[in-house]
Amino acid sequence: MTSIPLGGIRFLVEHRNPGPGGGPTLRVYDAEQDGHERLRFDCFQQQGHWHLDPAGADTVTLFDPGLESIGWTVDLLRRDFAGLAARANLPAPRVAADALAAVLDRIEALLRNPPLDLDAVRAADRHPSRGEKWSLYPDDVLPLWVADMDFPIADPIRRMLRLAVERSDVGYPIHPAPTDIGEITAARMRERFGWTLDPARVEVLCDVVQGLAVSLLQFADAGEGAVVQTPIYPPFLGNVRSTGRRLVEAPLAYSARGYEVDLDALAAKIDAGTRLVLICNPHNPTGRVFRRPELEGIAELALRHDLVVVSDEIHSDLVYPGAQHVPFGSLSPEIAERTVTLTGASKAFNVAGLRCGLAIFGSEARHRRFNGLPRHARGGISLLGFEAIRMAWLHAQPWLDQVLAYLQQNRDHVARFVAQELPGVRLHAPEGTYLAWLDCNALALEPSPYEFFLQRARAALSDGPNFGTPGRGFVRINFATSRAILGEALERMAKALRAR
Repeated sequence: MTSIPLGGIRFLVEHRNPGPGGGPTLRVYDAEQDGHERLRFDCFQQQGHWHLDPAGADTVTLFDPGLESIGWTVDLLRRDFAGLAARANLPAPRVAADALAAVLDRIEALLRNPPLDLDAVRAADRHPSRGEKWSLYPDDVLPLWVADMDFPIADPIRRMLRLAVERSDVGYPIHPAPTDIGEITAARMRERFGWTLDPARVEVLCDVVQGLAVSLLQFADAGEGAVVQTPIYPPFLGNVRSTGRRLVEAPLAYSARGYEVDLDALAAKIDAGTRLVLICNPHNPTGRVFRRPELEGIAELALRHDLVVVSDEIHSDLVYPGAQHVPFGSLSPEIAERTVTLTGASKAFNVAGLRCGLAIFGSEARHRRFNGLPRHARGGISLLGFEAIRMAWLHAQPWLDQVLAYLQQNRDHVARFVAQELPGVRLHAPEGTYLAWLDCNALALEPSPYEFFLQRARAALSDGPNFGTPGRGFVRINFATSRAILGEALERMAKALRAR
């Protein structure tokens, strides 16, 4: 429970009886007289209602089942708190309007985001599953591979999904053009990264991978080159090949310090037939968050050779203290004009299966050319995915704050465990993402590190060579799970190495 005093009034937010019969409650008291509860809003999952009790005569009103009760409650308080307080025989709030608005913003965040118990997740909770992470391998295998989290999704998203299903409100979505998704995206980027962009230059996609494919088709012809810095998320490689473009690998520099952008090697790979450079930042699989000078070096090459830059920034909300995400399109107006930024809520808010991403353009001409591919060739927009982005970015940041703190603890646990219990394995702790890139080359595991840990430890990791030639001898661990699942998987890996 959280108590918030405000000018003779006290608010109390609590989350009661998890499950269909419970949910968030807001109580409002006269703090200076008898402490009597004058208002209560029970925003339950089922049969939500609110109480008006000015003098012991409790009046109960059911919420309209077609309304989202938290939003309705906070909107009512914002519109006419003084009038509602008078009806409830509460003292008029003796505070400035901006102070009341700030308290109501805090109350809304608390109502929408209950405390999380991320330690509670167990493998048994994940079976059966409709997703590939927990269904691809037998039940005795712990899956730490594909980039899904095992955590409960944010409550604002869950409530939106439940309300849509209960109302059978899953028809065709409103086209993005008349909606506020551009403004919401622009506000998010400005708040999180100090990046100012034009809301009209935001395009809704099925996902980031679609944005990669469309960019390759629209900004390069068959046989023309696309530079990729390996090791890299496998769809980078697959999309270049499947679209008939020429794959140009420019590996990141790997040393005892970890991974860095090798600008000399990158420059040497660019020729007259190169049209694009594809980057991933924060980087999957290494977890690097590239520094501004590294990005500026890539930008200088793009300007010199007239390249389009496609920047996958889907992990930008998953950055740990000590690192800072810099959107590539924010480097300069000249760079923004030639950049396609791909982003969304799928990784940070664990809603990849809802199929919705965003492309951000710095120029109308690039945006128009991107849309030269017939829209229906890209498939339709997911109504629920579209709404998930809105709910994530408008209301679910408190959920992400809790999750990111837990992920940082998991990251540190993996780093310590590797150093102490997996001799011969090298790991540079990621600066972002929830992915750890393990170098097992010194161990010469047969037939490969991926197969070794799958067969001997019953732990499913991601196979390094899928990320390009520099991935040989590596595996990738997804540590976005409970400490119990992560700890058991790591112990299995250590035991398998000891038994070799």
